[in-house]
Amino acid sequence: LNIYMNSKIKLSTIIIVIILINLFSNNTFSQRSFGSRLFFGGNLGLQFGSMTLIDVSPLIGYRLTEDVDLGISLTYKYYKVKDYFQYGNSTFDFEANILGGGIFGRYHITENIFAHAEIEYLNFNQDNYYIYNNGIIKENENIGITSVFVGGGIKQEIGLNSFLTLMLLYNLNETVNSPYSNPVIRVGFAVGL
Repeated sequence: LNIYMNSKIKLSTIIIVIILINLFSNNTFSQRSFGSRLFFGGNLGLQFGSMTLIDVSPLIGYRLTEDVDLGISLTYKYYKVKDYFQYGNSTFDFEANILGGGIFGRYHITENIFAHAEIEYLNFNQDNYYIYNNGIIKENENIGITSVFVGGGIKQEIGLNSFLTLMLLYNLNETVNSPYSNPVIRVGFAVGL
């Protein structure tokens, strides 16, 4: 979000465009109330062992048309790798708290199959270890990562106005610092109002 929406002017422009499209659209879908088009949900990921990952990613979306969803997401990840770096008899863990967010769009090909595109920005501090003069130097580095995801998914209704999603995505901007490896598989849920 910081890279692509670093000013309130850009975000407010997007919101105004969405409202204008809805005001001038003449189909019956456009007559649904603003609240009935909102949906909330997210992803939760847990992994434990020599690598620990806790991922909490809530999202809010808006059904722009019958076929198009737009939304924003927030992300918090706790990431730890035991014995990440070894020097002599000493081992050091890698640990990071990762924060960020993104924007996404979905195009529903059928009622249950959709294409998905997303831009996500993550920021975290990590400790780097260097060998210097027969000793270890620990430096903290701030890293920002932009990921661009494309792919698709399926959704399955599980009750009135709620559904599960399963997505298979590919990160077009995978880097050595990325917390993702391709392909990215996400399982999530959403509840509409």
